[in-house]
Amino acid sequence: MRVGALYVYPVKACRAVALDVAALGPLGLEHDRRFAFMGEDGVALTQRDQPLLATVCPSVEADAVRLSFGGLFEIALAVSDFTQAAKLDVWSKPIPARAAPEALLAAASDYLGARARLVMLDPAAERSFADSRLVLVTTTGMLSRLGIPGIGMERFRPNVVLKGNGEWRELRGSEAALQYAKPCGRCEVTTIDQTSGARRGPEPLRTLTERFAGEFGIYCRVARAGRLRRGEILQAS
Repeated sequence: MRVGALYVYPVKACRAVALDVAALGPLGLEHDRRFAFMGEDGVALTQRDQPLLATVCPSVEADAVRLSFGGLFEIALAVSDFTQAAKLDVWSKPIPARAAPEALLAAASDYLGARARLVMLDPAAERSFADSRLVLVTTTGMLSRLGIPGIGMERFRPNVVLKGNGEWRELRGSEAALQYAKPCGRCEVTTIDQTSGARRGPEPLRTLTERFAGEFGIYCRVARAGRLRRGEILQAS
């Protein structure tokens, strides 16, 4: 199966970054969900409660992260700004993190309409800020079967998009390998336009629930670290 696209989400729940080459390691794809917004209660903010996160565009540099808020303003934080020890609650799992001072994110809180801090994954953490398994794989075939005009793959926030369709338990590339973990059950985030942050009604969640047991995509484990490349052929077994 051919890799049609690769995406990472440097800041959990924010805009995707498309890549031609992605390094796969024990915590998933490099730079994927290594930052997150944390609410006052210590819980990770997601588009379920803050759909405007879809309009926040991140970029990661060697020693900093930059966030563009809907093209209105930009905030840049150095990695050295993340000095305060914290625990980020991701679905009741406390994940070690380092927080930047709240004062640096005042404009972000105003934009989102909720007090928020930006946290970075602690170097000692054993998992990323992903909701479930580390890598989400989808196929263009599944999107075609869904058959809903105006619904693109961005609604499903995958890491790896494969061209075509087919069943498999393992995907092996020239370097990296992924192993089937479980199907991905979908939520109301699929109903949010990933450009505007607007909720667009019941689709595609209604059709997924009625025809596909509410599932779209496969969560995977990292079977072998290495690089994945857009256009690469993965051997399915």
